Amino acid sequence: MLRYFVAGNVWMFLAVVLVVGREAWRSTPARYGFAGIEGSLTAASYNSIVAFCVTAAAIFFLLAWKTHEKK
Repeated sequence: MLRYFVAGNVWMFLAVVLVVGREAWRSTPARYGFAGIEGSLTAASYNSIVAFCVTAAAIFFLLAWKTHEKK
């Protein structure tokens, strides 16, 4: 249970870091970079990466909840 909970927190932390560190690198067409590193990710691909991280965190939190030993 603990390993799933820790893994869920790692994925959620990564998602938050990606959202907070996002910077617009170019406006037309929209391109995003991360934390001062110039990137060539479109808005859809960047948001897909963030959505993947949030989904992975939700799955690990669900696994932690399901494997919790009830006393």
